[in-house]
Amino acid sequence: MQMDLLGNVPQIVVDIHETTGKRMNACKHLMSMLEKEGISYTVEKIPIGDILGLDGVAIERKTVSDLVNTLKGSSAGVPRLTKQLQALLQYEKPYVLIEDILAIRRDPMNKCVYIPFSSKRTKGKPYFVTMERASYIHPSSLDALVESVAEMGIEVIKGFNALHSAGLLFGILVDRSEADKKKGQRLPVIRTRKGLESLNDEQEFLIAGFPGINVVRAKALLEEFGSPFEAITRVDEWTKVPGIGPKTVSSAKKMLYAGYESSDSKEIDDEMNEQ
Repeated sequence: MQMDLLGNVPQIVVDIHETTGKRMNACKHLMSMLEKEGISYTVEKIPIGDILGLDGVAIERKTVSDLVNTLKGSSAGVPRLTKQLQALLQYEKPYVLIEDILAIRRDPMNKCVYIPFSSKRTKGKPYFVTMERASYIHPSSLDALVESVAEMGIEVIKGFNALHSAGLLFGILVDRSEADKKKGQRLPVIRTRKGLESLNDEQEFLIAGFPGINVVRAKALLEEFGSPFEAITRVDEWTKVPGIGPKTVSSAKKMLYAGYESSDSKEIDDEMNEQ
């Protein structure tokens, strides 16, 4: 990233795809807030995440509809959401913003949630008429999905609407206190899904594959136990590392001890059952 004519280096990077279209989203509101406060930012194509900030902050913006759609998976059958979240874990401080989750209406009987997209007050009366869009995911499944994101070591930001979400983003990305600013703050770094360059990278990648373990936690585990082998064989002791609790340990043990079922074998079984 280059500085502008006044010598300012952008503190925040917004993905160019978030700025298209007529509808206001959290990123567009955030850009307006940044401009009002005179905070430098830039708009670029970002391979991972939608917003990047100082010191390894990376944020992926989703709506509830986005979450449901990404679960449908790619043409290769691999859920896109999982791939996006795994890539996001390359950053030290990963977040997922769910822009409208606080505004949904839950309907467990019809196994869906209703997402408001327009609300108008009736003339002369204290009533509101709200238009909603049905998203067919069971409310309990949505809760489990959000919890699974948090278990990966990604902080979830829950917004009411685009404007409210932008305010939450502003609070995360902008340090309003000059006294608290660190002299050595690292500027946003745009990372790609590049290959592993060293043995350390490969070891960190191995440990970061466990549920709830991002790169930062993987490094902490390797520093605590000395090697991937020691870390894996002493999984019950992971709670020694700050930020890792019993739930993360339980998820890691489930992954370690569960039997492996080949997807190819499953497809053959399904074909035999169909015949």
